[in-house]
Amino acid sequence: MNIKEIFAKNGAISQRLENYHYRSQQVEMAEKIKEIIDSKLHLIVEAGTGVGKSLAYLVPFIFWAHKENKKVVISTYTKVLQEQIINQDIPFLKETLGINFSYALCLGGENYLCRRKLYKSETYGLFDSFNEVEEFKRIYEWQKYSKDGFRLELEFEPSWNVWSKVCRESDLCLGKKCIYRKECFYQKARLRQQKADILVINHHLFFANIISGNQILPKYEAVVFDEAHNLEDVATQYLGIEVSNTSLKYLLDNIYNPKSQKGLIRRIKNLEDSSRIKIEKEVDEVRMSSEILFGNILEKFILNERPIRIRERNFVENIIHEPLTRLTSHLYEIYRALEEEEEKKEVEASFKRCQIANDALSVILCQEYADYVYWLEIIQKVKGQRIALHGNPISVSQELNLRVFEETAPIVLTSATLSTNNSFTYIKSRLGLEKCQELLLDSPFNYQEQTLLFLSKGIKSPRDDYSHYKEQVCETISQILDIMQGRTFLLFTSHDMLNYAFERISKDYSNLKHLRQGELPSSKLIDKFKEQNKAVLWGNATFWQGVDVPGKALQCVVITKLPFAVPNDPIVEAHMEYLEKKGINPFWNYQIPRAIILTKQGFGRLIRKKEDKGVVAILDSRIRTKSYGAIFLSSLPKCRRVEDVREINKFMRMKKTVKK
Repeated sequence: MNIKEIFAKNGAISQRLENYHYRSQQVEMAEKIKEIIDSKLHLIVEAGTGVGKSLAYLVPFIFWAHKENKKVVISTYTKVLQEQIINQDIPFLKETLGINFSYALCLGGENYLCRRKLYKSETYGLFDSFNEVEEFKRIYEWQKYSKDGFRLELEFEPSWNVWSKVCRESDLCLGKKCIYRKECFYQKARLRQQKADILVINHHLFFANIISGNQILPKYEAVVFDEAHNLEDVATQYLGIEVSNTSLKYLLDNIYNPKSQKGLIRRIKNLEDSSRIKIEKEVDEVRMSSEILFGNILEKFILNERPIRIRERNFVENIIHEPLTRLTSHLYEIYRALEEEEEKKEVEASFKRCQIANDALSVILCQEYADYVYWLEIIQKVKGQRIALHGNPISVSQELNLRVFEETAPIVLTSATLSTNNSFTYIKSRLGLEKCQELLLDSPFNYQEQTLLFLSKGIKSPRDDYSHYKEQVCETISQILDIMQGRTFLLFTSHDMLNYAFERISKDYSNLKHLRQGELPSSKLIDKFKEQNKAVLWGNATFWQGVDVPGKALQCVVITKLPFAVPNDPIVEAHMEYLEKKGINPFWNYQIPRAIILTKQGFGRLIRKKEDKGVVAILDSRIRTKSYGAIFLSSLPKCRRVEDVREINKFMRMKKTVKK
C-alpha cells in the first residue's frame, strides 16, 4: 500500500472521484495512521474542515484489516456522518481500491424487529388505541418484505409504546432456542458483523457494548473515534445511572396495567389465581409508592425545569424500596416455577428490570458512589411531568483509560475540533489518554480569502449588562440580515434568548423564511433551509455541530454568545468542584477549553467546500475585551477581522469566488 500514490493528483481516488482536490494534509494524516497501525499506538489528530479525514483513516485501516484479517470499528457521533461513511465513503473505496473487503453497519438491538414479539403481540392484542393498532398493522405488513428489519426502513415513525412491544430486546431474546432464529433480522445482522472487516457504529453503541461486558459487538482489534470531541459526554451518560417516574410506570404497566387489564401476569397460562392476585396487588403498591415519592420530589422543586443538583442524601424517603423488593422476589419465585421457555424469559426480564430500578433508586437517593454527581431533571410533558433522577461519574478519564485505551490498540481519535490554543492537553486529560501520538492539521481552505470574521465592538458584555446586551444583539442581527437577506445561521446558547430575539426580529423580516429550532425535527429544518433562497435558521445547541450546508444556502453564521457551559448545571458544577479539589483552576482548564471547542464547531458550519465564501459574526464582546479572548481567536482559522458591520457588505460584494 502506497498512501501517496492512492491520494496523488492522478492516483486511484482522483481517477474515480469527480472534482477531486489533492490535499497534503489528507496524505499526512493517512501516512501517520499507517504508522501507528504498524506500531500499535494511539493517535489523536485534529483535521481541519476540508481535509477529508474519513478517507484518510479508512484507506490504511481497510488495507490492514483485509491483509491481517483484523476487525476495525469506526465510531461516529452523528447519524449524518455514519450514513456518509456507510453509504458513500466505504462503497466508493471498495470499488476504487480493488480490495474485496466486507463491512457492516451496527445498530443497537432495539432497532431491529423481533418476529417472535411481533407474532405474540398479534396473538395477545397488546394495543389499546386505534392509532396503536393501525401502527402495528403497518409494521406487520412491512415485515413481510423488509430485508433488514431496521426501524429506519419504516415509512413512518412508530410510537415507542408500539415499537417497544415488537422490537428486539436483549433480555427477552431466546437466542438459539427461538423458533424464529433462522428468520431473525438481528441474528442475520450479527452474522454479517462477525464476517465484516469494518464495523460502522456510533459512540452510544460503543459504550453500550462496554457496559454489557462486550456482548453487543464482535471482537475488534482497532477503533477510530470520529467526532471524538463528543466522546466524554457520551461516556458520562453511559457510565451513569438513571431512574424516572415514567420508566417505572412503563415497567409496571408491562407487568400489569389495571386500566387495560393486560400485562405479563395476565399472559402466563398456568399461574394460580392467588399468585396473580398477589402480583397485581404488589404492582399497585409499587405504583402508589412511586406516585407518592415523585410527588414529594415535585413539592420540593415546584415548576423547576432546569437540572437540579442534589447534595443531600435521602432528600426524600425511599418508600418504593420495600414494595418493589417484594414484587421482585415474588416474580423470581414465579420464574423458578415456570417451565415454558418464553414465559420464563419474560418473567426473568421483568424481575431483573425491577431489581435494576430498585438498586438505581437506592444508589441515587443514598448517594452511594463516591465521585459521582447526583441530580434531578423535571420535564413538562403533555400528560404530566417526567421526573428523572440521575447519577453520573464526575470524571470518566480513569474508566476510559482502563476500559478503552489499555484494552485496544491502535486507536485513532479525530475531529475538526480537538485542540485549544494549538494544544491537545485539555481533551487528553478529559479522556484519560495518557500515551499517544499527536497530529495537528490545518484546513486546506483559504480562510483569508473565503471568510470574514466580524467582531462587534459596540455590544455590552452579557455578564456586565445583560438587558443592554440583548437589545444590542437584536440590533446587530437586524443589520446583518439587512445585508445577507437570509442565508444565515443564528446560533444561541439559550432557548430564552433565542425566543426573545426571534419575537423581536422575525416579524420585521417577513420576506425571509424563518426556521426556529423546535418547530420541526432538526433534519427537516436543515432540509427546508437548503431548499430556500432566503432562509434564516434560529438554532441552539443542536445546530452548533454536525450540520453540513455547503453552497450558497449558507453564507453567514452568527454566534450570539460564547458558549460557556452553565456553571450551575449539575455535571458542569461537579466537574469544576472536582478540579478545584485537585488544585486546578476550573475556569481556565475546563470552562474555557470546552467553550473554545464548541465555538470552533460553530465557526466550522460556514466553510464546507473550497468554493464557499461567507461571514462569521461573534457578537460577544468578551472575545475582544477579556484576556482569554486571545485564546479563542488563536484557536480559530486565521482570517480577516473587522469591527464595522458595513465591512460585511463590502466583503460579500467582492468579485471573489462565491458559493455555487
